[in-house]
Amino acid sequence: MSESLKIAKNRLSAVASTLTGGLVGPSHQLPAFDDLPKVLGQPQGCIWGVFDKDGKKDEVGTLNLLTPSVVQAASREIQSGEHVQLDWPLNNVQFPGFGRKEFNQTMIDLKPSLGFAAMDDEVYINTQSGSQWDSLKHFAHQATGKYYNGLTHEEATKTITNGIHNWCERGGIVGRGVLVDWLRWYENKHGNPPSPVSRYAIPVEELEETLKWQGTTTRPGDIMMIRSGYVRWHDNASAAERKSGTQENSLYDHHFAAVAGDTVAFEAWPPSLEDGWCLHEWLLVQWGTPIGEMWNLEKLSKICEQKGRWTFFLTSAPLHIMGGIGSPPGAIAVF
Repeated sequence: MSESLKIAKNRLSAVASTLTGGLVGPSHQLPAFDDLPKVLGQPQGCIWGVFDKDGKKDEVGTLNLLTPSVVQAASREIQSGEHVQLDWPLNNVQFPGFGRKEFNQTMIDLKPSLGFAAMDDEVYINTQSGSQWDSLKHFAHQATGKYYNGLTHEEATKTITNGIHNWCERGGIVGRGVLVDWLRWYENKHGNPPSPVSRYAIPVEELEETLKWQGTTTRPGDIMMIRSGYVRWHDNASAAERKSGTQENSLYDHHFAAVAGDTVAFEAWPPSLEDGWCLHEWLLVQWGTPIGEMWNLEKLSKICEQKGRWTFFLTSAPLHIMGGIGSPPGAIAVF
């Protein structure tokens, strides 16, 4: 085993020992990372089959952590009733990455056809070009071409399996949100942070330091989001800077039902596919953990600082599209 693969394995063991340690549902006791049953063709630490029930393959992954008792406990975060939506305006991304088409809206005057004053509008969105959730059929394990729980790429192109509709049909995503305000911690401790459009991989130690600095304790089933500064940079950048920026984010997961960030890719980009340390592969594929990207965490950060707490009740209602691959989050934090 190469040294880089050993380092990746050690990181993942630390990450997954938290993710898989302890009771995560009414009938699921997950073994430690190294004790998980080997899945043919996949690296150690794959949890495929763990959430399967009655012979049916699971399609929602770690959202199974959001049990009624976990949601009920999360509701106790509501104290003042203040709330903030975390979706960035759909038209904000001036130059969507990876050749994706930009947002377009057409306002339609209905008066000529209906005879009375009324309006409609039609919109075009690529579900990966703004605030979004990545579903469990968005990114595959590149070595085998398989998605979460063994879905092949060929099957993914022809079926609705692993689509976002599964999240909607279980009631959306509801639980306790946790903001890891790495940007505020870094500025407080070190001054000017690395550029949010440089390839800076945030070490897990810095995330842990941020949580300690905030006085925040995480718990199983939390929905974690990391603020690293991309949205703030984008809102203050010129068109030329936006077009030339290489956009990234890196985060090492703990024991969360879902994760989200404010950057274009929840990943140090380009990802280290050869080293076995690609977050999209581990989160979406091996663990079935939804990834949120380009969430607007700026106002949320200010409210958290004012209140001195970085946890809140979170709801998210993705678009109910059968077999959906991505969706605006429709996410609201409530304090």
